[in-house]
Amino acid sequence: MIKYAANAFLAIKISYINEMAAACEAVGAEITALAKGIGMDGRIGSKFLHPGPGYGGSCFPKDTLTLMRIVQEYGESVRIVEAAVEVNSAQKARMIKKIRDTLGGSEADKTIAVLGLTFKPETDDMRESPAASILPALLEKGAFIRAHDPKGMEEARKYLPEGIRYVENAYEACEGADMVVLMTEWNQYRALDLDRIASLLSSPVFVDLRNVYAPQTMKEKGFTYVGVGR
Repeated sequence: MIKYAANAFLAIKISYINEMAAACEAVGAEITALAKGIGMDGRIGSKFLHPGPGYGGSCFPKDTLTLMRIVQEYGESVRIVEAAVEVNSAQKARMIKKIRDTLGGSEADKTIAVLGLTFKPETDDMRESPAASILPALLEKGAFIRAHDPKGMEEARKYLPEGIRYVENAYEACEGADMVVLMTEWNQYRALDLDRIASLLSSPVFVDLRNVYAPQTMKEKGFTYVGVGR
């Protein structure tokens, strides 16, 4: 119960900051400033306050559902955990809409460069990765996807549908693409040659689902930049 409760609490924290990101987009606030502000409160802390496309991996999805099931067997409920699971699922759908809207309302016949496939950096783990929900939806609507991940491409082939082209590096993914989507915050994606990326893309559109880059910097580089909660 301690393990399930701890992981469920962290999942709630992630879903909470993703809800706040949506609220920031609605009212014109900045999620990174909000997260920094509330993280200064020692009762809250700064960890797990990074908005993105939702949590994944082997622990949070499994442990939240297991906790819900166990409690239900004894006639009780954990409604906050249930809400966190629903928000996490909705967050992936929200990211699909964000990508689609940035492309002008349709991804049909558009080439999308995807950087990062695993659910977090420094692993090849694709279990419950946001990419496994987001990319099939884009493919289904006619998008062409070129993807790169430093460690996860072999594993990704087991989880993602056919039709995705896997490439050797981020720059090959971007060549002639209509958009680049940063899906996983690998360190090598934090130091991209942005001028080179802009020159390779058919249009300099950058959707940053991990808020790695500063919006002002990206605008100065000539990108149409879209983050989460910004």
